[in-house]
Amino acid sequence: MMTPEQESLYQYTLSHFSEIARKNRFPDNGAIDHDSSHCLICHPELVPEHPFAVYLEVITQSIKARRPRLDQELVEVINQDLELFGSSVRVTKETLLSGSPQSLQCWTNWARDAVATGLSLLSIHSPTSRDFDLDDEKISKEFGKLIQDKIEEIMKHQRNNVSPA
Repeated sequence: MMTPEQESLYQYTLSHFSEIARKNRFPDNGAIDHDSSHCLICHPELVPEHPFAVYLEVITQSIKARRPRLDQELVEVINQDLELFGSSVRVTKETLLSGSPQSLQCWTNWARDAVATGLSLLSIHSPTSRDFDLDDEKISKEFGKLIQDKIEEIMKHQRNNVSPA
């Protein structure tokens, strides 16, 4: 249970990083002025949650701010990633909405990669930032369910905000 002061720090951090994501400035997040004494990425020890859980929540909310809906732009980003990885598979908004297993796996992979990239970018936020890797065995074992839940939360948020064709 967080105190009101800890909740305020949490909200400050979520708001700060969501705004950075909305402006597509996440790669520059360490250069954007903020109150580091109120930042839970700089000081995750200020709340009782495990630092990884704090970072994961910040990334989840940031992805939802940056890519809030299932639209043609998200489809293009998923397809660009597939092409980058040498896959001949392509998704459409229709295949994603219809629940095509192959398309859903591509979307899930994209969301997981977005989380992993976000964690990597947070690791260079400040000199006190922590470095977390989704593929780390300890992280996977301890937080695997939470990671999966957050990926599903991102996808559900995007699915619930489908843009018109």
